[in-house]
Amino acid sequence: MSSILDTLSKRLEVINAATKPKVFSTPFKSIKQAHQIATTRFKGAGQLEEHTQYQIAQKFFKGDLHQNLKSFDLLSQVIHVKSEDLKESIFSSKAHLEQLLQVYQKRLNAQEDLQFVWLMLFRAYIEASSDAFDDPALFDQQLDTLRLFLLNTWPLVKENAPNIFYELRFIEKNLELFSRECWAAYSQLWLDGLEQRVITLALEMEIPNQSWFWEKLFIHSFQLAVNLSDDGFKKILPPLLDLLDNCPQYRDLGIQILLTRFARCTSKLMNTLTKDYVTKHWGSVFEQHQPNSVWRDLSKESLEMLQSWHHETNLRIFYALKTGDKEIAQQKLDFWLTYLSQIRGTKLSLGPVGQKMVQGQSSLQRLFSPSTNPFSKLLGDVNSEQNAILISFDQHLVIDFIVQEGCYIYEKNTHTFQIHQDTHYSTTYKGGLREKYGKLGVSIPDTQDWSDITSLHTMLVRDGVVQDL
Repeated sequence: MSSILDTLSKRLEVINAATKPKVFSTPFKSIKQAHQIATTRFKGAGQLEEHTQYQIAQKFFKGDLHQNLKSFDLLSQVIHVKSEDLKESIFSSKAHLEQLLQVYQKRLNAQEDLQFVWLMLFRAYIEASSDAFDDPALFDQQLDTLRLFLLNTWPLVKENAPNIFYELRFIEKNLELFSRECWAAYSQLWLDGLEQRVITLALEMEIPNQSWFWEKLFIHSFQLAVNLSDDGFKKILPPLLDLLDNCPQYRDLGIQILLTRFARCTSKLMNTLTKDYVTKHWGSVFEQHQPNSVWRDLSKESLEMLQSWHHETNLRIFYALKTGDKEIAQQKLDFWLTYLSQIRGTKLSLGPVGQKMVQGQSSLQRLFSPSTNPFSKLLGDVNSEQNAILISFDQHLVIDFIVQEGCYIYEKNTHTFQIHQDTHYSTTYKGGLREKYGKLGVSIPDTQDWSDITSLHTMLVRDGVVQDL
C-alpha cells in the first residue's frame, strides 16, 4: 500500500511540475518597458542606408534602373532623397513622380501584391514637408498627385494582398486623410473642441511634427480664427493654444498672430489663459529689449496690450486682497480698468499680511517674480492688512490704499520717494506714500462714492491725471 501511495505521489509531482507556469527572468521592470525597447530597436528594420538611397535615386534619374528589377520597388522609400548630385528629388520632379506611380499603378492593376511599396509611399505622403520647396504651389501639386494615387489604389492593395500588413491597420478608418484639403475638416474638429480625434489620428498614422499635415492644420485654423468676431475669436482661444502645444514649431508665429488679432478687439481686457501661455513661453513683456528677443516682431499695439494686461493683473490682485466688504474695492477696480490703456506702470506695496499671502501661494510667487514684477514691502502702518498700489500715468502718480481707501495723487516729480524702491512707508513724513497729506491733504477721500463715475472722471480729467475717453 505504501509503495502504491509513493508511486502516486511521485506521479502527482511530475504532473504538477509539467503544468506549473514557466518562470522566466527579464532585466525590464515591466512588459510595457520591454515592448517599448523592442519597438525602438526594430523601428528602422528594413530601411535602406543613406548611401544606398542616394545610389538608387541617382540610377532612376539616369534611367539606369529598369522597372523589372526588384530594386525598383525600393524607389518608394527614396522619393524625398536629394543629394548634391541631384538637383531635385523624385517627389519634387513632376515627370519622375508620375513615371514612378504609373509603373506601380500598372502592376497593381495586374493584381500584384505591392502593399510594402504602398506603405512606403504612404509614409512619404505624410512625411512630406514644404520646407524643401521654394514653390509652395508645386509642393501642393505634387502632394495632390501622391494623395490621389494612394486614395485610388488602396482598394487594389486590399484586393491583391492575402493578408494586410499590421502597419496598415488604421488606413481604412482614416481614409479622410486622403480627401482633398482634409485639413479643413480637421481644423473645424479642433476648433469645435474635438481635438482629441485629430490627436488620435496623428498618433495612429504616426504623423511627424514636420509634416504638411500640421502646417496646413495650423494655417487653416488660424485663418479661421482671425476672421471670426471678437467674441468668436476669444471663445476658441483654448483649442488654439492646445494646437500650438501640438505643433511647437509654429508656436512663436502662432502667439504673434493671436496677440495681433487680440489687439484689434474692441475690448482688450486680459484673457488669463492667453496671458499665462505667453508668459510661460516668452517670459515677461518687460524683457522685450533683450538681444534676439521673441518680442521683436510684435506690433506696437500688441506690446501695449500685453503691458496693460500686466497692469490689469496687478489691479485685480490688489483689490482682491481686501477683506470684509469688497463693494468699494470692486467699484475702484472697475473705475481704474476704464483707463487701462492710459496706465504706464503699476507696483504693489504689501504689508505683512499681504506679503505672507504672496509668499504662501505659488501662483502669486510666479506673478510677482523679482525679475519681472517685484512688489515692495510696506512699513509704518498700524494695520498689518494695509496694502497700497502705485499707478503711474503720463504726468501723475496715483497711490491707492486698501484700508481707509483714500487715494493720493502726485504730479510728476513732486514726491520724494521712488516708485521702484524695495521698501515703502505708509507715513506722512518725507519719503512716505502719504507725504502729500501733510501739505495738501488726501486727493480723493475714503468717503468718496466710487459708483459716481461721472464726477470722478470730471475731476481726474480736470486735473490732467487721465485723458478724456
